[in-house]
Formats: sequence, C-alpha cells, structure tokens
Amino acid sequence: MRAKSIVGAIGGLALVGILVGCSGSSSIAPSAAPSTAPTPSARSTEPAASKDVLFTIAANVRDKTGNTIAIQLTAHKALSYVDSAAKPLITEFTKVCAATAPTQSPITVDGLAARGASFVSIDLTSSVGNKPFAFPISLDIGNAYFGVAATGTGIAPVDPAAPCSSGYLWSTSGTAHVTTEFETLNPGPDLTQWKNALYGFSLPADSKATIEACRITLTPEAQSVVAGTAGWGASTGNGVSCATGYVGE
Repeated sequence: MRAKSIVGAIGGLALVGILVGCSGSSSIAPSAAPSTAPTPSARSTEPAASKDVLFTIAANVRDKTGNTIAIQLTAHKALSYVDSAAKPLITEFTKVCAATAPTQSPITVDGLAARGASFVSIDLTSSVGNKPFAFPISLDIGNAYFGVAATGTGIAPVDPAAPCSSGYLWSTSGTAHVTTEFETLNPGPDLTQWKNALYGFSLPADSKATIEACRITLTPEAQSVVAGTAGWGASTGNGVSCATGYVGE
C-alpha cells in the first residue's frame, strides 16, 4: 500500500507515508517551463498565524498552462475523541471511511473511542481556484496504520473502494480538508502521535511537473514535540516533493 511513500520504523512498527503518487509517465505537462529552479526546502522556526496551528507547508506548482499556483497545507493541533471540537472531524472521518477494504473492519465511532483515537485537522488552500494542476498532486499525509479522510475541490481517493487507506490525489486548485486519525489504546489518546506521520505534497519523478519554493514552518509547540524524534525531517527540495514528518532513521 502506498508504494511511493517514505518508509521508516517507529517503536518497532514500520511507518509508511500513506499515499501513493500516480504511476507511469504522462503526456500532461505545463506549456511553460518553470521560471526558476526549485528552491530547497527550509524549516522555519516562526510561528504560524493561528494559535491552534502546528505547522504549515507551502509551495508553488503549475497549472496546465504553466501559470504558478501557490498551495498550502495547514495542520492544526490534535484533538482527543472526547473533545467536543473533534465531533465534526469524527463525523467526516467515519462518513468517508465507511467504505473500507474487504480485509478491514468497519470504522465506527465506538471503535474509535475504544482505540483511544485522536485527530488532526488539515486545511488545503490555493492562491486561485478551479485550475487543473499540471499533474495530480499526491497528498502524503498520515500514518499507514491509521485512516485518512479527505474531501474538497479536486480531491479523489487513489482507490475509490478503500478511500480511507489508499491515499488521495489533488487534481484541481481550490480548498479541501483532511482529517487524519491516530490510535493510542490504553491509557488513552496521546495527542503527540501526529509526529509519527508524514505530511506534504509529491509528484512522480516522470510527471514532467514540479513542486517549487518549498517552505515548511513549525510553531514552537510543534518543535517541542518533534525535538529529538529520530527520523523527523523536511524534504530536500528536489523539485517533486515538499514534505515534513517521519522520514525514517
């Protein structure tokens, strides 16, 4: 599952970025080449605007005519399943994840509570709306062992039969929302579990499209959580990815 994600190991578990990119080559490409070379990624120490934000990931991509579109991922602080603010996230998550793979158990509210679930709300935004990207962008978000629900403009699961576990592609600019789930079991939700996951954007190397000007900003709170976490890092700004999170030791 999600063969193109970054693979690591956390606490004896193999952690895989949850999403796959499109495979194979494509004839779709921007009609104009990027005006500048991709900018190496950087991790800023400046806090994001909202007090509940953990980190932001921003980059520039191209539409099918070669025009630049700015995109941003904003991750908010984790919420326990017992937190009233998590109710809309649980509703969205269970609705999207109702269609699970045949080998998986159905996802229910009671099951999430029994497993000590926590949730991270993620907003996706674009500088312009309703513009097809030069190539569908893979959303590399979450942990392969837990589910992810994404909805919004241009969002589609890689496998419609297993939307909670197959990963998502973002094909058209606009706004979208992602709910990532983590499970702790006893003694209850661990609101730092989000650090055991990957977050960001990627494209296949043969897509003939680029992800430029990668900018990653962690708030002081997020920095304190990930400090000393082996395997946590930012993407290298190679022109086809912009991500942060657990990338392997």
